[in-house]
Amino acid sequence: MVRAAVPVPEPEPEPVRDWNSLGMARSSGGVLCLLLLCFLLLVLALALAVRLKPCDLAGQLYILDVPKSELPLWLCIAEFESRFNTHAVGQANADGSRDYGLFQISDRFWCSPPNQTEYYTFNECNVNCTRLLTDDITMAVQCARLIRKQQGWTAWSVYGQFCNGTLEGIDECFQPQTPAGNRSCAESESVLGDCS
Repeated sequence: MVRAAVPVPEPEPEPVRDWNSLGMARSSGGVLCLLLLCFLLLVLALALAVRLKPCDLAGQLYILDVPKSELPLWLCIAEFESRFNTHAVGQANADGSRDYGLFQISDRFWCSPPNQTEYYTFNECNVNCTRLLTDDITMAVQCARLIRKQQGWTAWSVYGQFCNGTLEGIDECFQPQTPAGNRSCAESESVLGDCS
């Protein structure tokens, strides 16, 4: 008995994607638009990262009851840790941990990282690390104060190399400003001869 060959159904071909219905054209113009969109998103992300000016940070720290005598150290730490960037997240450290915010606070010991980690986190500051990335520096300062209380200034690796010597004063940050050229009264007096 001869068996009749059973026809094997052929697999259905993949549907052809209609790129135009997705808002994308196959032409180089569509690729160019996509690249432009990516570039604009990158620029937007950079624009949202706030870099404080040293005197602005000094003023905010002073409002948060940091003594004036300590301000140069706080400014030095912020400058060399994050370049005054409130949204800075450091590269992964050797143990996989990351450092967050203005004072680059470690998620290994001081804050809770936004994602699961393969290492145990202590979260001594009892704060999510993302709260250290806001323009309101209150949580970052509170956590940095706790770190300093427990470990001193040497908790920051930049302290020994950059911040343990003679630091620039911050007196100019607290001088009254004049409307003309934003010079302090003392500077204006030498230029204009009168400060009234």
